[in-house]
Amino acid sequence: MQTDKAEQYRELVEESQKSYRDNPDDHKNNKIELAALDTDNCKEINLYTYWQGLGYAKKTPHIKYLLVGQDWGNPFFGRDNFIDRVIAINNGSDKPYYKKAVFDTDDNLVELFKVLKDSQGEPYNIATKRYDDLFFTNFCLGYRKGKESGGMPKGLMKKDAAFFKELVAILEPDNILCLGKRTFECVYEALCGYKTQKPEGFGGAYNDFIEKYKPIDAEYGENKTTRIFPLAHPGYMGIMNRINRKGTVREGLEKQKDDWEKIAKQRG
Repeated sequence: MQTDKAEQYRELVEESQKSYRDNPDDHKNNKIELAALDTDNCKEINLYTYWQGLGYAKKTPHIKYLLVGQDWGNPFFGRDNFIDRVIAINNGSDKPYYKKAVFDTDDNLVELFKVLKDSQGEPYNIATKRYDDLFFTNFCLGYRKGKESGGMPKGLMKKDAAFFKELVAILEPDNILCLGKRTFECVYEALCGYKTQKPEGFGGAYNDFIEKYKPIDAEYGENKTTRIFPLAHPGYMGIMNRINRKGTVREGLEKQKDDWEKIAKQRG
């Protein structure tokens, strides 16, 4: 079974990258153009996976939390020496993915994951440790070629829905943590079907939905389920939007920690 999962994962990585290389027109509109990275730069399903989930095919561990973001943006623009670190990791270096104060989103995720407990009952410390039961990816598996950020249309994200669904079938995660409204919507529809009625309360203010949603379980594979959690994005705008732009970043982060406490209470 482990060998099967390892091979399935490797094939998925290859197929998803091939999709971007062979069908470039399918992954762009008049504002955004997405492309695959050179295989020397990314050997996992996503650059995010270099933080948590690196080397999944070697051990195919049980995944407790699958973290899903929207898209990675342009990895070569304003990214310090990030790609150099990834290339070094591919060449066997033990350099960490995370580097404090490079990305606000990453710094905030470090704090948010401390709300959850690892297999030893201790807070996750993703700043310094890779955990076998964590896996990070973006829903959109392409990378922006320009400098633009934001404005990602749902239609472009949906191009990777089948790849995401297959990834979930391989990983069999207990929980899926969705960063942002559009990410949650794409994850939900990919697993439950695009014609499936949305969860009660979805469609209004996303903050209200985050606070009031009932447990959301999605089926995949044969009689298997995973629980989906709608969360705010932990970047600056997501932090401030969570408190309707009233208050400080610190207050917004504390509000998001309350949201993550729900996960801890439901899933341990």
